[in-house]
Amino acid sequence: MKKNKNALISVFNKNHLDDISKYLIKNKYTIYSTGGSSKYLKKIDVPHILISKYTDQKEILDGRVKTLHPKIFGGILATDKKSHQKELNREKIVNFDLLIVNLYPFEETLRKSKKKDEIIEMIDIGGHSLIRAAVKNYQKTVIIVDPLDYKGFIKKSPKTESAKKKYALKAIKQITDYDLAISNWFQGNYYEKYLLRYGENPQQKATALIDKNKFSQLSGEKQLSYNNLLDLDAAVTMANETSTIKYICIIVKHNIPCGASIEGNHTRSYLNALAGDPISAFGGVVAFNKKITKSTAKLLVKNFYEVVAAPEFEKDALAILKSKKNLRVLKVNKFTKEIEQRSIFAGTLIQDVDNKKTTIKKIFGVNKLSNEKIDFFTNILKFIKSNAIAVFDNTSLISQSGGQTSRIDALENCLYKLNLKQEKKKKDKLYLFSDAFFPFTDSLEFIKNDKSQIDIYAPLGSKNDILIRKFVRENKLNFFQLNDRHFKH
Repeated sequence: MKKNKNALISVFNKNHLDDISKYLIKNKYTIYSTGGSSKYLKKIDVPHILISKYTDQKEILDGRVKTLHPKIFGGILATDKKSHQKELNREKIVNFDLLIVNLYPFEETLRKSKKKDEIIEMIDIGGHSLIRAAVKNYQKTVIIVDPLDYKGFIKKSPKTESAKKKYALKAIKQITDYDLAISNWFQGNYYEKYLLRYGENPQQKATALIDKNKFSQLSGEKQLSYNNLLDLDAAVTMANETSTIKYICIIVKHNIPCGASIEGNHTRSYLNALAGDPISAFGGVVAFNKKITKSTAKLLVKNFYEVVAAPEFEKDALAILKSKKNLRVLKVNKFTKEIEQRSIFAGTLIQDVDNKKTTIKKIFGVNKLSNEKIDFFTNILKFIKSNAIAVFDNTSLISQSGGQTSRIDALENCLYKLNLKQEKKKKDKLYLFSDAFFPFTDSLEFIKNDKSQIDIYAPLGSKNDILIRKFVRENKLNFFQLNDRHFKH
């Protein structure tokens, strides 16, 4: 059976190593150490055994292989079973009670270097393997991966299984994040921690993992907030999801589009988007699909916005936007999104992005919208919470309602807001988009009784589709079936 306590130290980050190593010697631990850590321990006069002398195997391949040896992993993975201990004794292997390991600074290297060879050398193998082995045998071998935890260990070394498990949990989380960073780099993505003051509310702690290749902040004294980033995600996705040569402007407030327009020039697109709901636009996020011009910038600075985002900026336009010190100005590079994920009580939900191109099938009437506009209007609808109703004129969002538990309530609220607008809007041809089917004719009755000229675009899929089709034809409502529903919960 084991008698002496043994610790293995193999760290890149030497912070506070003197404190923990001297504590270990004082408490009768025998320290084993790899080359780099050994040099540091010699400087501070801490007695230890070099791993290569213990294993009788020198480090090879420029240090790529130094801890990958049965005498090390046997000592970590052995339990207190008699058979295990007998085998260790026969092979002259010591039990390791404690591992102090931290990994090569892969993410820090990504921030400093673009050289592939330098980055690859920072993919840790031995340290990663040591950590995983200790996690597997956490009941016997305590694993410390963070120098900030040395103080807690010195104050009270873990004796119970639950106390040891906390160290193991932190260790496995670290190598999971480490692996994710490596995976993202291999895929051409790089995420780094982005400082957030707090989450949606001040009482919520929050961190963002950001791919800084996706955007750059050109102006604004403050960093982006949690809510800014949520709104930006919606705004820039809507601005770029429709393939077009036209000019798109999106205004988002509380993660919901309150203004959206597709036009033949930049300023008209912005002014139409703003007219959709100028009150809600205050303090919102504005995104464009094309270079911001000087004339548009002059209009933007007349209002208060948190963020303005675009793929490019005219030199004079950027100078104008920079005149507002609290306005964050972002250059957003071309991007694609493939998956969405959300955490839930039982884990994580992962799904494909809802980006299938929209098509329609005539139920009754003559469609007046181009395929481009149908796709654009649907892309706006997709970001309104279910139950979602959105009404557009020929180019722009003019009323929307979402987050209602009743579709008839959403419809009534949307048309109420619409009818508060100028009378001329009632004379225009309008286009109503619904994120899901109408299960009953009550919503269609409501639309029929409204004074506006409204064409309806909605999916089918209810058991009452036959009744819906019959009502549409009997009442001569222009109705066009969307190929998909677009719930957003």
